Amino acid sequence: MRQLDELEGVRRLRSGVLLLILVPLLLFIVAVAAAVAMFVAARPGYRVTVVTSGHIFTQAGGYLGSSLAAVGIAILTAALALVSLVLIVMAFGRLSGGFSLLSAAGRGGSIGVAGTWLVIIAIIIALLGAALLMFVGFIVSSIVSVIGNAGYILIGKGLYDVGSSYGKDSLKTGGALVAISFAVVLLLTVDWRGLLSYAAASGVPALLSLLVLLLIFMITSFIGLILSYTTLGDIERELQAKASQGGAQPATTTS
Repeated sequence: MRQLDELEGVRRLRSGVLLLILVPLLLFIVAVAAAVAMFVAARPGYRVTVVTSGHIFTQAGGYLGSSLAAVGIAILTAALALVSLVLIVMAFGRLSGGFSLLSAAGRGGSIGVAGTWLVIIAIIIALLGAALLMFVGFIVSSIVSVIGNAGYILIGKGLYDVGSSYGKDSLKTGGALVAISFAVVLLLTVDWRGLLSYAAASGVPALLSLLVLLLIFMITSFIGLILSYTTLGDIERELQAKASQGGAQPATTTS
């Protein structure tokens, strides 16, 4: 029974990591679609001037088409954002369940459960802040950033611990990359003014340097998640083989 729970834990954890990989890509598409909608909505129409029998008639055109296009893109953006929110909930539900099962099986991951809940709390605060606390948006965003980044650090540590338990260096590396990346992002969030001051003193555009650093560490964490996903797949296949040899029926994946 423990072996089946362990297999199910790996499956849940792997599917949660996959969703963590997919959601940022979907959010990027949402951001691009929103930018296109704003561009189309702000784009001026055209005017047609007709001269006939000594009279000049000017007719506006192009506004209706632009407005309809903007509305269509806005609807698509809203739909993608809703799908992203659902996938985010699923991702952290799967991660929490996977870490919990593996922790109960003695494979580490208990700290990953704590990290998952920290990120969930950050998401809830962000949603409440967006709905009720717009006037203190900067304070709310700072709190959300600190809690969320801390949660991702613990998730990375949880992946590292699971990798240590199974003797998988690639999973340990993936977890470490996730933890280190978000630790750096957390430091940048806490001391972003100091970074901007240093960049300005060095003659480097402050905002550009900040964005480049964030991009580098986001890519690093993305690589860490991909490593974790592929290695968890190897572990899943190994456990599946052991379960088959032992005559146990594979566990079915549940939410």
